[in-house]
Amino acid sequence: MNEPKEVKPIDDIRSYIAALEANGELHRIKTEVDWKFELCHVSKVNEEQKGPALFYENVKGYDIPVLTSAFTTSKRLAIALEQDPSLSMSQLSKKWMELTTKKMVKPEFVDNPQVKENIIEGEAVDIEMFPSPWFYPDDGGRFFVTSGFLVTRDPDSGWTNLGTYRAQVLGKNILGSQIIKGKHGDMHMKKYQERGDQFLPGRRR
Repeated sequence: MNEPKEVKPIDDIRSYIAALEANGELHRIKTEVDWKFELCHVSKVNEEQKGPALFYENVKGYDIPVLTSAFTTSKRLAIALEQDPSLSMSQLSKKWMELTTKKMVKPEFVDNPQVKENIIEGEAVDIEMFPSPWFYPDDGGRFFVTSGFLVTRDPDSGWTNLGTYRAQVLGKNILGSQIIKGKHGDMHMKKYQERGDQFLPGRRR
């Protein structure tokens, strides 16, 4: 079996990028690429041809890089999960289910997690500082989130839901999401509306 090359445990985006590069699954693009239409078009054509993950180092007007096509093949998913890259998607799914049901891993609490390396609060919040792409000409604008989690909580039971909703940039500190009717996020939103409360997904009080 073709095991992933040893890099280091994959526990963040940096180590995953390093693992992709070590396994020949990453292509760095140093040429300037426009976040409006161009970046997405290049990525889409690359995915259709089953190309590697793309790391854009020079996005027009920004000094923040962009990674695309990160999980578009079973091999890259296997690398992310530190499994055998030769497994098919079906085999990988079965293997992952075996691992996750065999032994539950308790969460580890740390004082200074890497996810909190950069904290921006209050008036300093500026979504437009990130190179969010504009996908298609008919889109209403740029999308900050396309397949991320929107966290909502039931105001009665406290039950928390993770919903996959797109989030469009509407201003420097405003994102707009279309929550489809009948989804759990919609159920939560209606409860807040009935109470007269402001519905702020993902915001801690």
